[in-house]
Amino acid sequence: MEMLKKDSHKKLSKFKVLLVYPNIQMCEMMPYSIGLLTGILRREGFSVDLFDTTFYVDKVNEQYEAYHDYVQEFDWKEKGRIFKSDIVKDFHKKIEDFDPDLIAVSVVENTYSTAKQMIQSLPEKMKDIPVMWGGVFATFAPHLIMRDNVGDYVCIGEGDNAIVELCKSLAINKKPEKVQNFWIKHNGNIIKNKMGKLADLETAPFPDYSLFEEHAIYRAMQGKIRRTIGLETQRGCTYTCAYCNSPSQVKLHKSEIGQMFARKKSIKRVRAELEFLHKEYDLELIYFLDDTFLALSENRFDELAEMYMDFKIPFWMNTRCETMTEKRAEKLEDMNMLRMSFGIEHGNEQYRKDVLKRSLTNDRMRSAFEMTSGKKYVTNGNCIIGMPEENRDLVFDSIKFTRTLPEDVEKTGAFIFAPYHGTPLRDLAVKKGYIKDPDTICDITRPEDSMLDQPQLPKEELVGLAKTFGLYQTLPESQWKYIKDAEADTKEAAVLRRNLLKDYAELDGKTSQQPDTIDA
Repeated sequence: MEMLKKDSHKKLSKFKVLLVYPNIQMCEMMPYSIGLLTGILRREGFSVDLFDTTFYVDKVNEQYEAYHDYVQEFDWKEKGRIFKSDIVKDFHKKIEDFDPDLIAVSVVENTYSTAKQMIQSLPEKMKDIPVMWGGVFATFAPHLIMRDNVGDYVCIGEGDNAIVELCKSLAINKKPEKVQNFWIKHNGNIIKNKMGKLADLETAPFPDYSLFEEHAIYRAMQGKIRRTIGLETQRGCTYTCAYCNSPSQVKLHKSEIGQMFARKKSIKRVRAELEFLHKEYDLELIYFLDDTFLALSENRFDELAEMYMDFKIPFWMNTRCETMTEKRAEKLEDMNMLRMSFGIEHGNEQYRKDVLKRSLTNDRMRSAFEMTSGKKYVTNGNCIIGMPEENRDLVFDSIKFTRTLPEDVEKTGAFIFAPYHGTPLRDLAVKKGYIKDPDTICDITRPEDSMLDQPQLPKEELVGLAKTFGLYQTLPESQWKYIKDAEADTKEAAVLRRNLLKDYAELDGKTSQQPDTIDA
C-alpha cells in the first residue's frame, strides 16, 4: 500500500496544469481566483503555470478606451509594463514550452468568446490536451460550452475542490466520469454529475500570485500607481438584486447540496491572509472583493475594524447604501479607506423596487452619501442604464437623482446593462423578446454591444446616453441641449464631447477624483 501511495504522489507531482485567464478588458489587477487556484493546486503537489491575456492590446481595448473619455494616462514603462499583441502565437508557445496535462480556463460571460477562440486556435498536435472550464459563465451556461465543442469538462459552481479531484483522477489514469461538480463528455454523451460540498474557506491556502508578471501587481487609483491585491472577507451575497447572479448562486447550492453559498471568513483568517499578502507582496492598496463589504453585523464590523487598525493599508470596496451608518462612516476613515462605491443602479424608486428587486428609498440612499461626505476617502455611486423596460425618461431619473447628492461625490457615469446568464433580469429580457435567442452570449466589451433590442430605447440612443451620462450629471441644465447633440456617433459629436469634458473636469473638481485609467 505504501508503494502505491508513493507512486501516486509521484504521478501527481508530474501532472501539469495550465491556468488560462482570458481578460480582455484591461482590468489591471491580479485575479483572486487564479491566485487561489494556484495555491490549491500547488499544495496538492501539481505543477502549475499561467497564461494571462490582460496585457494584450487589440481592437477591443481601443474601443473600450474610446468609450471611457475620463482617462488619465500613466507611464507604465516605469513599472516594467510592456503591452503585447499576438495572443494566439504566445498561447501556443506557452503550451509548447510547458506541455500541460490539463488546460483550465476561468471565464465570465464577456471573456468567453476570447477564450473560445484561443482554444479553437489550437493546432492538431495540441487538441488531445483535456480542457476544463470554470467560473460564473461555466456555472450558468455549461450547455453553451458543450455546444461549442471547446472542452471536455465544465465545472458547475465552486471549483476549489472540484479541480483538485479532477486533476487527481487524470494524474493516476482513474476515470474522471464521476468527479462531482462537472459536466463531462464521455463516449459522445454528456454526464451531468451532482455538486459536491463547498470549500472550507478557513483551511484554504493563501493565494499564490507568483505566476503573474511582476508588473501585474500595479494598479492606478486616484492619481497614483500602487501595488494592489484583492482580498475576500466573505464569499457570495444574500441580497436578491435581479441584475446579479448571486441569487441564482444561492438557490443553486441550496437546492443541490443544501448549503448556503454565502459565507464569511473568521476575522482570524482574514488577519492571517492580510499578514501573509502584505509581507509577501509589500502592498500599497487592497481591494476587498466582497460583493457587499459592509453586509455584516455591528459586532463583526467592530472586530474587523479593530483588526485592520494594525495594518491601515489603503483600501477600496463596494457596498450598499443601507449598510452605511454614521459610526461606520467614521471608522472607515480611521481604517484608512481610500475609496468606496455605492450601488445606486437606478434613481427611480418604483422601477428599482419592481424590476431590480431593491426596496430602498431615495432618501435612504442619499443619507448614505451624506454620511460619507467630507471624509478623507472618495465616494462614488454606480448606475446601470439600458435595463428591461427602461426608457429615456427613466435614465434621466437616475441622472437627476445623482445630481442631488453631495458635491464631493465622484461622478463616474453609467454602465450599460449586461444580461448575463443566471440573472433574473436576463430571464425577463428573454420573456419580453428583448433578447431574441435565449442562448445569446453577452459579450459586452464595447458600448455598441448592448444586447437588448428595445424599441423604446434604441441601441444608438443608449450608447449616446452612456457616453454623456457624466456630463448630464455634472454640467448645468442650461448645457443639456449641447450634451444631447454630443450623444451622436459622429466626429462632430466626439469633438463636442471633448470640449464639454473640459467644463466637466472644472466643475467636478479635481482630476484626481476622476477615473485614472480605463479600468477605474
